[in-house]
Amino acid sequence: MNNATLSTGLTLHGLRAIQIENRFLRIVVLPEAGAKIWQITYKPLDADLLWNHPSVPPARHGLDAVYDDVWSGGWDELFPNDEAGTPNGRPLPDHGELWTGDWQAEPFHEEDAVGVRLSFSTPISHFLAEKTVLLKPESSTFEVQYRLTNRGASAFPFLWKLHPAFAVSSSHRIDFPPMAVLRESEFPGTLGEAPLSFPWPHAPLGDRVLDLRQVPAVSSRALHFFYGAGLAEGWCGVTNRANRLASALRFDTEVFSSCWLFATHGGWNGLNVAVLEPATGYPFRIQSLIEGGRARRLAPGASLETTVLFSAQEGLTSIGGVEQDGRILPGDED
Repeated sequence: MNNATLSTGLTLHGLRAIQIENRFLRIVVLPEAGAKIWQITYKPLDADLLWNHPSVPPARHGLDAVYDDVWSGGWDELFPNDEAGTPNGRPLPDHGELWTGDWQAEPFHEEDAVGVRLSFSTPISHFLAEKTVLLKPESSTFEVQYRLTNRGASAFPFLWKLHPAFAVSSSHRIDFPPMAVLRESEFPGTLGEAPLSFPWPHAPLGDRVLDLRQVPAVSSRALHFFYGAGLAEGWCGVTNRANRLASALRFDTEVFSSCWLFATHGGWNGLNVAVLEPATGYPFRIQSLIEGGRARRLAPGASLETTVLFSAQEGLTSIGGVEQDGRILPGDED
């Protein structure tokens, strides 16, 4: 018997909302706001895992919107760029074309899963973006299946990254696999004394070393932005040590070869949020990405497909990996 359910006649802040749930998870998707996953709730602890802006609600936006001015939180996808730019003479809007899209949505209820199939045709890059959110019964892991298809007349270079905003507190720990931290020199934040490159998770800051796994208090006014490169494995996540609840992403490093972190703990607009961003490359400027040979490209008619897992699991104080079935492995305790 399928105990996963689907609700389609809902609205949130005047937007159509689709709710998918089983006894472990409740997932809310907003097709008219870029197919944003607005919230993921772990029901046994009534814990909302994604961060939502306390005063900026989700809304419909035009292509000319400035992302930081209207960012409401949740889980967006950014494509084909981050910062606005004009690669190859084509102006691209701030943070790309997907997050402002009004996506087509087809909810489905099958014998062994419920979910929603979403699609959007980008007006500038001429890609078909497809995204399926799928939840099975009796599972605290769900799938997000992606496919990008180039419908244009020529090969197109791009950056594609996931943008899930995690709700965090000073009880939280952030975990990545072994990787190199590459600071963005244009955005030093509160890591300006650290080398431009160092191994995760210890940032040398003068005569002290900062453990980046520990989320600081909001009073610290910390602000961190960097790229994670050379990932040993494809996963990232956060753990609330107060209630021993971990939430993590598992992804394919053949697609998402790096993972960025933007985290503000009082340092930007007084907000407290950590955005863990699996990405096809870096840096944030699309022209620099192309010139550095790190842009992905798809030929006309070609597609790129991948599946990402999101898992929630109790009984953990850190994350040491994510299995193929979504099971989160415990990490070290140093």
